[in-house]
Amino acid sequence: MPKARTERNKGKGGIWRQRLKRGLWLPVHWFNRFVYLLGLITLVVLLTGATLVGAFFYSLPNVAGQSFADLQQQAEQRVQQRLEVKDAHYRWTPLREINRDLMYAVVMAEDARFFQHRGLDYDALLDAFITNLRRGQTSFGGSTISQQTVKNLFLTPQQSYYRKLQEAVLTRRLEQHFSKNQILELYLNLAEFGPDIYGVDAAARYYFGKAPVRINAAEGAWLALLLPSPRRYHYSLFQNRNVTPAMQRKYRNVLQGMRQANYISQTQYNRYLPMINRSDWPERRP
Repeated sequence: MPKARTERNKGKGGIWRQRLKRGLWLPVHWFNRFVYLLGLITLVVLLTGATLVGAFFYSLPNVAGQSFADLQQQAEQRVQQRLEVKDAHYRWTPLREINRDLMYAVVMAEDARFFQHRGLDYDALLDAFITNLRRGQTSFGGSTISQQTVKNLFLTPQQSYYRKLQEAVLTRRLEQHFSKNQILELYLNLAEFGPDIYGVDAAARYYFGKAPVRINAAEGAWLALLLPSPRRYHYSLFQNRNVTPAMQRKYRNVLQGMRQANYISQTQYNRYLPMINRSDWPERRP
């Protein structure tokens, strides 16, 4: 009898040991499954991310594979597509045929650090980001001349973070393969200065009746005022002569920047400064 009881006890002990082992094995089993599933998900995410990144870069225009002549031809085609009146005046103007004062007035107004940065002005981008946070906006500011050239040449006017990323990548590529003067020439010939007024040649002739090589610093600073919103300022600044205090400050800042950089003399600065308040300047067409 004691022997039978002992066997039963051993049998019970074996069952409990098996149950204990099974209970310990279950967490290990589920942990292994979890690790396997986590690894599988990570692999899928990495492959998807690599595919999306590859597709993103593949979709970008091949900037490195183009010559400056290719970009010039593309820029001219872009302008022709945007003209509402197809016989509107447009002429490509090489940098050598643009007055230095006009070039530097535009640079001072739109991107004073153009010749220092490598396409992206991180200080300006940070300022724009902070301003958006304060105002609760999602608009995009802080664009350099190089970024605006990329937008006008390759991209659509749509505002989105995806397009902004495209713009940043293409801007770095543009800066790597073309000189600052080439980028500035593209910009000045793509920029809009009013309704169906594209490029500095059309702007100089429309507003001042002269070729861009004859535009002085005051006239260049006035033309630069149009660039942020050319159609709006064409009507308010040119047609209605509505020179706001903000416009006066910007005009003054452009001339001050040119004076500090020794592009104009103090005498020229003193002569040009009051011109923004003249009601007959520039002369309106009949």
